[in-house]
Amino acid sequence: MKKDELISSLQALLERTTALEGKMLAAVGGMVFTKATRAEAEAISRMWFEGLDNILPGYGVHEGAVAKYRALFDRLLALALKASWRKSYIKVMDEIRLDFRSDLVAPVIKYAGEPKSALNLDAVLEAATVDEREYLVEALGCAERGYYRASVVLAWSAAADRMHRVVEKLGVAEFNRKSAAAKAKKTGRFARFNKEFNVGSLSELSATVFDNDLLWVLEFWGLIDANQHERLQFCFTMRNNAAHPGEAPITSENLASFYSDLDQMVFKNPKFVLS
Repeated sequence: MKKDELISSLQALLERTTALEGKMLAAVGGMVFTKATRAEAEAISRMWFEGLDNILPGYGVHEGAVAKYRALFDRLLALALKASWRKSYIKVMDEIRLDFRSDLVAPVIKYAGEPKSALNLDAVLEAATVDEREYLVEALGCAERGYYRASVVLAWSAAADRMHRVVEKLGVAEFNRKSAAAKAKKTGRFARFNKEFNVGSLSELSATVFDNDLLWVLEFWGLIDANQHERLQFCFTMRNNAAHPGEAPITSENLASFYSDLDQMVFKNPKFVLS
């Protein structure tokens, strides 16, 4: 969503909330039973949850402010789903309208950067397993809020787990044999590789084999080629930089490249399918 469209959506949400509260104030009776009125309250809540809640942090709106209005629109939705007191509707809509412009509209107007949501990182979820999604959803949440370092660390953990499970699927004994064969090479690309492993399980693999060495064995095995290895090595380097204090920034461009490489070379790699 473009900045001007977001501002217009916020204004429209505020106007509909104000109009509904006006009808409530003019109505009589203690309870609200009218289907049309409850439907409008539900529609207003859906405007928030479906079109704004996840977008606003990308335009500089503080997460605390988003959480505040998330709770308020959740209360409004709860009222709409059953017959509720008119005064309860009026109270929650008063709270919504009170600081709406200063909390939400003003930060969007002042935000001058590229919206973080424009990074479009969600593609990485398409081929993720249920367990991987747990890490990746949290990683994407960090990215959406500008915590790029945390996002990189979590996303790499999910990618490393996929690589470990591919080794488990193909056999840790075969992994050991490939590492020994790579070590035995005295010329060419693997001449400097000097590791030989004797792991017996997935847990031992993840605990004792460094990701850097894992990539070398995967290349020798033919599961990734030299170019993929180098790109994933760069991703791993970014992960290490993100996990330790330093002055090398992680930009939105770095993050987009990082997620694209993990998506294409790990999660959507046809040689890394687990089923």
